[in-house]
Amino acid sequence: MAIERELKFRLSPRAAARAAERLALGAPQSLSSVYFDTADQALRRAHIALRLRRHGRQWLQTLKSELAPGARGEWETPAPRGLDVARLPLAQIKRSTGVDVAALAGRLRPQFETRFKRRIATILFDGAIIEAALDRGQVVAARSAAPLCELELELKSGAPQLLARYAKSLIEPLELQLSLESKAERGYRLAQGERLAAPRKWRAPELPPGATSGEALARLVGAALEQAGANAHGMLGSEDAEYLHQLRVALRRLRATLAAFKALEPRAKPLKRRLRALTPTLGIARDWDVFVRSLPRESALALHARTRQAHARRTARVLLAGPVFNGFLVRALQWIEQRPWTPGAGTLATFASRALERLHRKALELGRRIDWQAPHERHALRIRVKRLRYACDAFTASFPGARAATYLAALRALQDRFGELNDIRVGRRLAAELGGDAALERRFASRERRLTRGLQRDWRSFAARAPFWQARS
Repeated sequence: MAIERELKFRLSPRAAARAAERLALGAPQSLSSVYFDTADQALRRAHIALRLRRHGRQWLQTLKSELAPGARGEWETPAPRGLDVARLPLAQIKRSTGVDVAALAGRLRPQFETRFKRRIATILFDGAIIEAALDRGQVVAARSAAPLCELELELKSGAPQLLARYAKSLIEPLELQLSLESKAERGYRLAQGERLAAPRKWRAPELPPGATSGEALARLVGAALEQAGANAHGMLGSEDAEYLHQLRVALRRLRATLAAFKALEPRAKPLKRRLRALTPTLGIARDWDVFVRSLPRESALALHARTRQAHARRTARVLLAGPVFNGFLVRALQWIEQRPWTPGAGTLATFASRALERLHRKALELGRRIDWQAPHERHALRIRVKRLRYACDAFTASFPGARAATYLAALRALQDRFGELNDIRVGRRLAAELGGDAALERRFASRERRLTRGLQRDWRSFAARAPFWQARS
């Protein structure tokens, strides 16, 4: 199996012209590909893409399997008479992916096509060889078509982190937006009549048996980046506030993951610094989304709030389309490739137990001395609970069973109450910025009293619960 390391970027037609000049791209070549799958999309569900591509007079069939953001397993053979999966190394593919493609062969049918012109240049960068390919054309499914304009950077040889280093140098001058979505996934969406993918919720990565703590860290960070990138694209193309919410969830999970793996001493200061630069703009936009939702639609306060909301969303979109956010994503992918952490000793379950115990203990210590009537103290405990919950999500595969499920359910209930109380805290601040509203304040105060009583009760119950990672006595 060859491993393809590639970064893909969306760009405007104007930026595509600049890319062609800056990279000295060659003459255009016409490429057309047909993608195959079963009626129930067995390959898509396994994160596999199978295509038959015509390049000049030659036909090639290629199977790709997602390994990590920017990395895919690849098998390719000639296909002079059309799709013929028997020519692929099927036993090796099954060992690597767990999918028996031979058993699916009789059910494979065309799903969609890509038709585009490709211009290529070979880049020499710090000892690495990188192929730059500018693709412009269409994705076609049934009677629907969507434009395709993207720049692919593929590492042909050299250290993996050099691909991201080179990509970073192009983001600002070419106005690149990182895309972690393949051509195949775009085709599947088009075939189903979807303009945008739904807001991307957290998808816990699969950890192979015997995975080390370092491997788990890399996969968890990669999953958070995929969630962030997908929702950023959705927010740029939609008014649905859920994209921004899930984007911020992804970034919080990334921070929580770095905290959970503190024992590996990950050198992540540059990453954390870039994360902090994103927080204010995205946080303000989310605050206005939540606040507007809490107001009577036609009230004078709501009309003023929607104006502020629209401005905050425009500012957030500028950030997500620009070099700060896209540079952060590429820098984070480079960080994964560099693996700047110490190898963890022992099993992942042992490491997870220690990490969870530390986070659990810190939350309990803060909860023992909290003033429940103080919003800033509740907010500090809310952060501790959130970190603990996200760490539990990351590690529960090492502790299957009902105890983990009930502990997580209790954590989620706590997080929901904390979240509602935080919405009140933020709502008061935003209402004050707009001149205040006595009726809204009365509603906030009543709800706050009710939630605080319930939160204290839930916290006492949670604090008495035995953690699922501790062995029963």
